[in-house]
Amino acid sequence: MPLWTKQDLMSACKASDPTSNFLKNFKGIGGISIDERTINKGDLYIALIGEKFDGHNFVETAISKGACGVLVSNIKLAKKYNGLFVDNTKRALINIGKFARNRFNGITIGITGSNGKTSTNYFLSNALNQFGKTHKTFGNNNNLIGLSLTLSRLPHDFDFCVLELGMNNSGEIKELTKIAKPNIALITNVSNSHIKNFKNEKDIAKAKSEIFTGLKKNGVAIINSDNIWKEFLINEAKKVNAKIHLFGHSKISNTQIIKIVDEKEGSTIFYDKKENWHLKYLNITQAENIIATISVIKELKLPTKKITEVISNLKPLSGRGEKLIINFNSRQKTIIIDDSYNANPASMKAALKNFNNLRLKLNNFETLVIIGDMLELGKSSTQIHLELIPILKEINPNLLLTIGKYSKNINDRLNSTINCHSYFAINQLIKEIRQFIKPNQIVLLKGSNGTGLWKLIPIFKNIIQENENAA
Repeated sequence: MPLWTKQDLMSACKASDPTSNFLKNFKGIGGISIDERTINKGDLYIALIGEKFDGHNFVETAISKGACGVLVSNIKLAKKYNGLFVDNTKRALINIGKFARNRFNGITIGITGSNGKTSTNYFLSNALNQFGKTHKTFGNNNNLIGLSLTLSRLPHDFDFCVLELGMNNSGEIKELTKIAKPNIALITNVSNSHIKNFKNEKDIAKAKSEIFTGLKKNGVAIINSDNIWKEFLINEAKKVNAKIHLFGHSKISNTQIIKIVDEKEGSTIFYDKKENWHLKYLNITQAENIIATISVIKELKLPTKKITEVISNLKPLSGRGEKLIINFNSRQKTIIIDDSYNANPASMKAALKNFNNLRLKLNNFETLVIIGDMLELGKSSTQIHLELIPILKEINPNLLLTIGKYSKNINDRLNSTINCHSYFAINQLIKEIRQFIKPNQIVLLKGSNGTGLWKLIPIFKNIIQENENAA
């Protein structure tokens, strides 16, 4: 069964078919793509226009790779390639996403928060897969284009859809949730990420709470009871008559965390008085996202025991706590904690705390901490970076490397007691990183995406491969 028929697609985006030959040799559309580099055979290619690119320049490439058709805002190209024509391809994609959501009869869960959105999306979609066909946000497609693209790929006969909603500014979540129309809205937490674009943290909480405005009738709001903004979020959810479900350590929680124990390579969660799970590969921070996942499963009245095995064996996502192991000779190894995808003050402190727990368990390993700047923090940037000093002193790494102008302040304060090096940009460190990696070492990478720490990962993977080939 095709994802889209010609009739539904044209109805969704109010497109015209200038040659009447659109999909002439195809039964339907198998997928939706806006990137000719990753297009699959049978996909529809939508030529978006951005600030630095024009997708219309890649129409021919998309067709050569097997696109079943193209959706363009250039009438000449529409006629040349038997494509559909619209006035604005971005607006067309958004309308396709809206149409797909409106024809979907399954359960939709919307997730937002300052930290943990993508990991919770990953955990929850894996859990829901045990009960039915589940669609989810892929990668970090959590803005207006990303959400519309995700929904455009949503099969109408699936059972569940998990959507990640992100924001940089006020009003963005409201726009997204009106399209997503979640049955359940989950806010993982609220902290001062992107504070540069807001007056204060309360404004961030207000912006996150906008997710409730799109809730379907009889919808559920799932809120972190440990967050300082819980009362504010509860009141905002009540304004739309949402059912409230709290998760966290607080005794008022519907899903209560009794304790989370750092254990072996992962952690064990004890919740709801008598339930406990061992998570083989997930740390304490990620365990809290598992509790959020359990909250959703409970609200859907699904048996949590059915997801125990799959959840217990999940590993962190790449860039979000994934462990890379370099095996050296003499059975020595180095463990790299890849938390390089992004960072804000709350997630940075959590990553350092989890790394310190690992250090205490592996006390015969040397420690290397690589920190990149946390971006979009505005006037408080310098002070917020300096607030990391106490936990860094507690870790007392054998070597601390910093990247960026704000984290250099940490370096300047600590270099009399800790071996430190600072780099203005990642390209400088890329040239030198190999000299710092050695056997019997644990390494943490953490910083905002814009610092480019993730560029070190291919180097580490090359080292892994070189050692495997030499073995």
